Amino acid sequence: MDRKVFFALVYFGGLVAILALMFRLLSPFLSAIAWAAVIALAAHPLQRLSLKIFRGRVSLASAFSTVIVVLVVVVPVTIMAILFAGQTVTVYEFVQKSAATGQIPGRQEFLSNPTVAKIIEKLQPILSEVDVKAMLLSAMNSASSLAVGVSKAILVNTLGAVVKFFVMVALLFFFFRDGEGMVKRFWEMVPLKDTDKVILASTVERVVGAVMYGIVLTCVVQGVLGGIGFAIAGVPSPVFFGAVMIVCAFIPLVGTALIWVPAALYLLATDHVGNGIFLVIWGVLVISSIDNFIRPFFISGKAKIPLLVILLGVLGGLATMGFLGVIVGPLLFAVSIELARVYRTDIIANIMADPERGAGPAA
Repeated sequence: MDRKVFFALVYFGGLVAILALMFRLLSPFLSAIAWAAVIALAAHPLQRLSLKIFRGRVSLASAFSTVIVVLVVVVPVTIMAILFAGQTVTVYEFVQKSAATGQIPGRQEFLSNPTVAKIIEKLQPILSEVDVKAMLLSAMNSASSLAVGVSKAILVNTLGAVVKFFVMVALLFFFFRDGEGMVKRFWEMVPLKDTDKVILASTVERVVGAVMYGIVLTCVVQGVLGGIGFAIAGVPSPVFFGAVMIVCAFIPLVGTALIWVPAALYLLATDHVGNGIFLVIWGVLVISSIDNFIRPFFISGKAKIPLLVILLGVLGGLATMGFLGVIVGPLLFAVSIELARVYRTDIIANIMADPERGAGPAA
């Protein structure tokens, strides 16, 4: 074996071993590292503005940007998580009490509504063969148990979450301060043409910005507006249902309507007509209009990638990687599309232009 090849293999093996060890050491904080990088990239315009305010003093500008992000994003999310956990316990206890007594909340009021009574009378032949009450109780138990599991995880992992929070904040500062240098050194190691590197880098920045603002921010706004609407309409535990609406907002087409439509129908059927009509108007004109205007504007204007591709990436990432997958999924889709373009326009084009180069040695 050639001596240069031998030393190259030894070096490569040592590098792989070191990277594997580093991955193992950092594995407890990978989510914090990823979120710090994503937030720093999405908030890069804020860092540029901070540099202008502090006249190029990078450390001061980075500290200012970090404080702003923490106050605007992290603190409100933490407060909402605590409120969600508290209201989830209340909802769970209420559902468990209803299940123990065999009574579905509001069942009698709902059935006594004249319109509902007529519909049930027409469907009686079908409903007589289905135990609707047992199905509803089972669905309520399953939903509340899932929510309690999430809230318990929030409370039980509080210490770990606090540690990761401080790690993320510290990393956010360093990413603001040294991020451009890190990115530059990373792209220097990538074996692509400079033009392709620029396209890939801009794609990553555009997709992260589009997903953070066009999808994540839109879903959060929808959930917050939904919770406000529930509070005004007198629906109990509005923070709980608002948080559920944030998750449902990621589902295409139906989204938050999965929550506010049944709530509005329930209010209308139980003679709370005014509140029910208000919730319908609020859901159609406020919640859905936000989704229809903000999301396409950010995604189409910034990502320049088909909406279907981004939504598939969001749903796939959410299912496989949790909330972080909402960012990682579309990013992988976008980078894959650009790498396929590079392969098609550069590698394949060169092979077609010079067939002997891609044919390999003659037999």
